Amino acid sequence: MNASRRNGKPASCEPCRINKTRCDHGMPKCDRCKQRGIEERCFYHPAPLTKPRNHDDSGPGESRPLKRKRLPKQGTLEEVLSTSPHDKLADAVAADVYHPGFLGPGSYAVLLPQDEETGIPREREISVASERSDWELTHQHALTKSMRHQMANDVLRVFRYFTAIKELVLWYNAGNEAGVIPAQIQVDAINGIEAIVDKHNLAKSAPSPQLIDQVLESTSRPFVIAQSLEASDFQILCSGENLRFEIIGFLLATAGRSLTFGFAPDVFSDPANRSLKSQFIDELLRASTTCLFLCTMLATVNDITVWMYYENYLFTTMVCGYAGPPSWRRIGELATQIYALGIHKESTSATVPIWLRETRRRMFCSSFNQDKSISTFLGRPIRISKRYTDISLPLDLSDKETVGDLTVLNNAIRALDKDGWDTKGRRLRASWIRLRYTSLQFREEVLEYSLTRLDDTARAKLLDTSARLRASWDSLPPHLRYWKSCWDEGIPSTVCLMLIIVHLTHWYTEFMIQKLLDYQPLTSNTALLRVSCDILSNVLTLGTIRDRSYDVHRDLLHCILLFGVPAASVLATALREQHATSHPFPPDISRSEIVRMLSVLISHLDAAAHVENSGARQGEANYNLCRKASRIFTRVIDAVLDTPVETPSSALDWGFEGFEGPGLDGFEGMEFSGLGPLGLSGGNGNVNVGGGGVGVDGVDWGAIGQWSL
Repeated sequence: MNASRRNGKPASCEPCRINKTRCDHGMPKCDRCKQRGIEERCFYHPAPLTKPRNHDDSGPGESRPLKRKRLPKQGTLEEVLSTSPHDKLADAVAADVYHPGFLGPGSYAVLLPQDEETGIPREREISVASERSDWELTHQHALTKSMRHQMANDVLRVFRYFTAIKELVLWYNAGNEAGVIPAQIQVDAINGIEAIVDKHNLAKSAPSPQLIDQVLESTSRPFVIAQSLEASDFQILCSGENLRFEIIGFLLATAGRSLTFGFAPDVFSDPANRSLKSQFIDELLRASTTCLFLCTMLATVNDITVWMYYENYLFTTMVCGYAGPPSWRRIGELATQIYALGIHKESTSATVPIWLRETRRRMFCSSFNQDKSISTFLGRPIRISKRYTDISLPLDLSDKETVGDLTVLNNAIRALDKDGWDTKGRRLRASWIRLRYTSLQFREEVLEYSLTRLDDTARAKLLDTSARLRASWDSLPPHLRYWKSCWDEGIPSTVCLMLIIVHLTHWYTEFMIQKLLDYQPLTSNTALLRVSCDILSNVLTLGTIRDRSYDVHRDLLHCILLFGVPAASVLATALREQHATSHPFPPDISRSEIVRMLSVLISHLDAAAHVENSGARQGEANYNLCRKASRIFTRVIDAVLDTPVETPSSALDWGFEGFEGPGLDGFEGMEFSGLGPLGLSGGNGNVNVGGGGVGVDGVDWGAIGQWSL
C-alpha cells in the first residue's frame, strides 16, 4: 500500500482526514487513533477521494465512512433530512466528551446487572462509569469549528503579554499564603508554556492555524494520570507540546488575580501604561472564561478543569464582587465539576499519586470554604455540603514536601501528629485550608437554620453548635490561633493577615448564631454585642498595617464587607436603640468605643473609593456598596451625637430596618441600588430598571466592567 500522496507528502489515516485533524502518520495505526481508542477504524486508504462502486460488498479496511452528502439547492423536507445510515457528520462530537464521570452508589450503572465474566466485585463506594464508546456521537458541536477556532485564537493571542503573565504567576506563587495548588506545579507549567510561546513567536505574531489545531486536539484527548506519575512530570501532560486549554485558563486566572492584588510587572511601571492595567485584567478574565467554555465542549472533566474553575471563580469575585451574578453562577459551575470528577469521595483518589490525592483534598476543602462564604454573603443555600462527602482534611505539609521525593514525603507524613497537624510550629498553605474548613463546617449547620423558622429545638441545637464551636477553637494548635500582638513580634504581615482572617471566619459563625437567637432588647444582648465588637475591632486592625512589601487594601475591603459591615450594623442598631430608650449597655460594652469604631469604619469606606487596589473605586463592583454603607453609618453617628430634638423616635429616618438575612444581614433595608438581593429592589420591592441601568446614586452599573466574552 502506498502511504504517500501524489505530492510526496505522507497520507493521513481516514479518521484524521475526515475530521480534518493532524495525523502523525504512524504505521500501522496512528497514535491519535490509539489515544482515542479507535484503532480498528484507523487505516490508510489507497485512494481516499474515490468513492467505492459497491459499498455493501466491500470488506473491512477497504471502505471509509462518508461525509454528509451535499444537499441540493432545492428539495423537499424529506430529501433534505434523509441521509444514508453510513453517512458521517463532518464535525461530530467525540463520545468521550459525554463520558458521565463519577457515578455514585445509587446511580444507574450500579443498579444494572454486572458482567459475571469480569470477576470484579461490586462495591458500593466505588464509582462505576459507563463504557467508553469508540465512535463519535451522531450530532455536531454546538459551536461550529470556525467559532471554536476563533475562540482559541483569542485565548492564544493573550500570550503576546507572556512575559508579564509569567512574572505575575511566579510572584503569586512566591508570596501568596492562600494558594491551593502546589507552587512548583504552576511554575513548571508556566515554564513549559514558554517553550511554545518562543517556538511560535506568540509574543510578536498571531497564533498559526496549526498551533490552534494542536491545542484544540490536545484538549479533546482524555487526560489520564498514572499512579506512578511524579509531580515534576505532570506539566508534560498539559504543557509544552501537549498544551491544553485547561492549564491556560487556570494560569491566566492566577495571573489576573495576582495583578488585581496589586502586583504590577515592569510593563505597567511606566506612568503612560498604568491605564492599561484595567484593560489587561479584563482581557485575562475574558480569556480565562473562554477557556471554561471551550473545555466544557471539548473535554471530559479532569483535575485541571476543577483548578481552572476554582481560580476563575476567585478572579470573577475580585472583578465582579460577591454580589455580582457571575460570581454566584461560577461557584455553581465549580460545584458541578467537583461532583462530576468525584473528588468529594476518598475512594476516587485511591489510584492516583499521593501528591495528587493531597491536592484534591486541598481543592475540595478550599471550594467548600468559598461556597460557605458566598452563601453567607448572599443568604442563599449552599452548593457543596459536608453531608455528601467523606473527604479527609489535607495533611499539614508544605508544597515542597507534597510534590517532592516520595521518601521525603513519607518522612514528613510520619512527623505529623495524630490529627495531621505539623509538629514544628510552621504555618503552611495547607494549615490555612485546614483551619477554615474546620470552622466552616459549623457555618453550614448555622446556615441551615438561617433559612427556616426557629423553634425551641432549633434554638437548643444552635446553642450546642456554639459550644462545639468554642471547643473547636481551643483545640487548634496555639501557633495557629490569632493573638493581637502578633503584628509586633516579627511575624510576616502575610502570615498575620491569614491568622486574623481565620479568626474572623471562625467567630463570625458565633456572630450568626447569636444573631439568629435574637435576644431582646439588643442593648442587653451581651453575647451578640461582645462578638460584634471583637469582629469589628479586628477588622479595623488591618487598616493599621504599614508593610510596604504587601498591599493590604483589597484584603482590608474584603474583610470589611464580609465581616466588618454586618458586625457594625448590629452595633449601629444598638446605638439607635440606646439613643431612643436610654437603656444602658452592659458594663463591658463601651458606647464611646462603639462610636469610635464606627467612625473609623466610615473613614475606610470613604477612602476605598480613592485607593487603587481596593476594588471599590468608581466604576468597580464594590463602589456603590461602600458608598451606601458609609452614608448609612454616618447618618447613625450624626443622629446619636447631635443634641436630641423634639422628634418622635419613630419619625427618625435611619435608612435601615431590622436584620433578617442569615449572613450579610446588616445590609437588609439599606436599599443598595444595583446590587441584587442587597438592594436591587426599591422600597416597594420592584426592580429599578429605569434610567437605562443607572442606579439612584447615579452609577451606571452596566459600565462596571467589560464582558467576559
